[in-house]
Amino acid sequence: MSGYRTIVSTIAIVIFLSGASSAQQAGQAPSAEAPKPVFTLTGDAAVITFLIKPDKTADFELVLSRLKDALAKSENARRHEQAAGWRVFKSSEMAQGNAVYVMRIDPVLKGEEYDITRLIAEVFPVEVQDLFLKYKDAFAGRGVTELTRVMTMSQ
Repeated sequence: MSGYRTIVSTIAIVIFLSGASSAQQAGQAPSAEAPKPVFTLTGDAAVITFLIKPDKTADFELVLSRLKDALAKSENARRHEQAAGWRVFKSSEMAQGNAVYVMRIDPVLKGEEYDITRLIAEVFPVEVQDLFLKYKDAFAGRGVTELTRVMTMSQ
């Protein structure tokens, strides 16, 4: 299922970017309507594991840095809420010859966009195409684990 979500997310991003590029080339303003999210989460929390080609970790971290900037600079208050619960870790271990990055998202804001390049595009529409190519070239795999809260250990 996660492979399917990856393919669907990638296709949606390409379509989104192609549409934005066509509108810009035609001199048209982008639609005021927010596009429907392509990657949402439904659990209370989520762990997303990325496998990144070892020679492309700097590119991936550049994309993550621009994601952080986009979430911080967004005029959408929900993006600030997303950022508050979003942590990124890098493993010292490799998996299948690739670097391992883990995103922990807690809490999940249900119904919100979690696609990295779409979030960047909201704030940095001009540079997102270059960042998408860096992300795509660095990408070796992804796993999504959605979690349901069972209990809280503190009072």
